[in-house]
Amino acid sequence: MKNRTKKMLALSLSTMMAASVLTGTATVSAAEEDYSAELPSDYEGTLTMWGWDDAWFNAITKAFNEKYPNVKFEYTPMANGDTLQKYQTALAAGTELPDIAWAIVDSRAKVYELDMWEDLSAEPYNFYINDTFDYLHGKMVNSKGQVCGIEQCISPAGFAYRKDLAKEYLGTDDPKELEAMLPTWEAFIEKGAEVYEKSNGEIHMLQGIADAQQFIREQGAKSWIEGDVIKVTDTLQRSIELGVQLRDNNVCDKLEAWSPAWYASFGEGKHIFAGCATWSIPFNIVPNDPEGETTGHWGLMSAPEGNISWGGTTVGISKTCKDKRLAWEFIRFATLSTEGAEALNPIGLMTSAKAPYEEKPELAKVTSPWFGDQDLGNVFLNEIVPNIAARPMNFDDIVIHETLNLVTTALNNDPDMTAEDAMEQLKEELEMKLPDYTVE
Repeated sequence: MKNRTKKMLALSLSTMMAASVLTGTATVSAAEEDYSAELPSDYEGTLTMWGWDDAWFNAITKAFNEKYPNVKFEYTPMANGDTLQKYQTALAAGTELPDIAWAIVDSRAKVYELDMWEDLSAEPYNFYINDTFDYLHGKMVNSKGQVCGIEQCISPAGFAYRKDLAKEYLGTDDPKELEAMLPTWEAFIEKGAEVYEKSNGEIHMLQGIADAQQFIREQGAKSWIEGDVIKVTDTLQRSIELGVQLRDNNVCDKLEAWSPAWYASFGEGKHIFAGCATWSIPFNIVPNDPEGETTGHWGLMSAPEGNISWGGTTVGISKTCKDKRLAWEFIRFATLSTEGAEALNPIGLMTSAKAPYEEKPELAKVTSPWFGDQDLGNVFLNEIVPNIAARPMNFDDIVIHETLNLVTTALNNDPDMTAEDAMEQLKEELEMKLPDYTVE
């Protein structure tokens, strides 16, 4: 009798469990699943992504498929500048977002305010932000403090330099001697004027004013916006004044950043320095300087007055993702694991997690034939990253950034434009574009 009772009870419980699953009231919810454990190697699923970095995507997904061969990826290329609009359009139309959502740093403050992100610091993901490099922390959260994405890889930036030109016009190609020679922008301008004169106007320190401005604007940790005030004078006046000095002393050429002529300049040997993030080597230098592969005529050093974080893309999970467990497994693999760091090392990129480089110090070594035998990973990790004071992100930074670029172009094209003229134009443009702010 007891056995029969036990069997009846077991059958009753089984029926109740089955019913609860069918009605969506199972006692164990998906949110309680252990996301910290690895998936079985035969796990099947598909993840969608919209993105712009084919090199990163191909390297990471190939490595992930070696571990999970039954996972498929559907990748849709898009321009990084279209991110905000495409996400807004999908949300307004009620169409599906990509499972793995990317966010470029330029528009990230706005993109992160869209109601589309899983909070990776919350259950069941439990991402611990201190596992990543400190300077990245403020760039991965929204205004509520939720972690919307993790950086695909670090993007610290210093200066690349042509060793042959530095030796000829500055007397040395040693990075430490160059850093000591050029500790400030004023010193950089003084030497740049000498180089221009010595070369009879053939050689400049940089391709254009914008290349210097990219660093000057970002150095230090001053926010461009405080509350409802845009702090133009406090945070941007010096960059404008230095831009005028760079122009008037012929320190910079007149090339527009990201133009065909600008890209071509990396192989022409007419500019000693160039801003250089981790991604700049495969994207800017390697494809445009074929001679550099055999000559190794590039070097890497810290920039005058400090290094910066330049660019960057995060990967997060959209709320419409159908397999959030698989999405988290992929993001964790790509950004936090030693396996992910191993996949990125051959293409010169480094994950945002610190642990892989502590567990396998050899992964911190990154080299390129274009830079001879210099250990680029060591420079980026141990010299450039500790020197970065990242500027906080703000909702309307992208408008300020675009307006600064317009003013820089005007400075470049009009030799009579003064710093006062440029500051006045900058303030007028911002007052018109961002009328809800006070511009100081």
